[in-house]
Amino acid sequence: MPFRFKRKESVTKAARRLCCERVDDALELLEKGEHHEAVHDVRRQIKKLRAVLRLVRQGIGETAYNESTNTLREAAERLNAMRDAQVRLDALEDLVKRSNGQIPRRSLPKIQNALRQNCRDEEQKLVATFGSVKDTLLRARQQLGALKVKPNNWKAVGPGLKRIYRRGRKALELAEREPSSEHFHEWRKRVKDLANQLRLVCPARPGKLKARTEKLDRLGDLLGDDHDLFMLREFVGQRLKEREIGPLEMVIAGRQKELQSEALKLGASFFTKKPNRFCRQLGNGWKRWRE
Repeated sequence: MPFRFKRKESVTKAARRLCCERVDDALELLEKGEHHEAVHDVRRQIKKLRAVLRLVRQGIGETAYNESTNTLREAAERLNAMRDAQVRLDALEDLVKRSNGQIPRRSLPKIQNALRQNCRDEEQKLVATFGSVKDTLLRARQQLGALKVKPNNWKAVGPGLKRIYRRGRKALELAEREPSSEHFHEWRKRVKDLANQLRLVCPARPGKLKARTEKLDRLGDLLGDDHDLFMLREFVGQRLKEREIGPLEMVIAGRQKELQSEALKLGASFFTKKPNRFCRQLGNGWKRWRE
């Protein structure tokens, strides 16, 4: 079913349905999907789950929130190494296409071989952990299926949305003031959360929220590409000699600068409203829609 609230559905029922659907999709992906594809898609479902929990955090209470979030984090962490190995290889391939020959061809085979071997190693490890990931997700489903959200109105949703929007705005300010790969990565997390939360409440203001969500998706892609390059740079720096990676590091740094500059411009055009005003407008739309 679509990842959004229904008009006549209680917030409790919606939260349970949205969470259980995501877990079921993740379990099916683990059962049927190819390893690296399944990892990507399962992690995406877990991000959606955590966005739902952050949205209704005040309505379910800190105990339930922490319990469910910790279980989901446990499942995601078992998949991270495989995901990171694959995106580093993909990042290099994309960089080679964009570099116009700036990366010396003689250094590429060694770097590519190291990245491919890392993918094979992590995939072998992953096969042994799929069972434990499934068990963790089943435990999460039991927790999420028993969620109780109070009250059954915007007061259970608005504070979570406001919190994530505010954190996204502050993360943008920090990235502008102190640009670093770590700060841009933290900003990306908040951008992804906010995009998923806007999808949930999209029916309240479908025209405006669809355009805003698409802008956040573009911003998340820019920040994601930047972080993938950061991980690639770290990987080759730890495994290869300086003379082998110097030109590659220069190309990576140049591309990161482009991505970060574009992300800052796009972010500044999105996070224009103060949190109170942003959430008040959404809340008014939500109330009209639900009534």
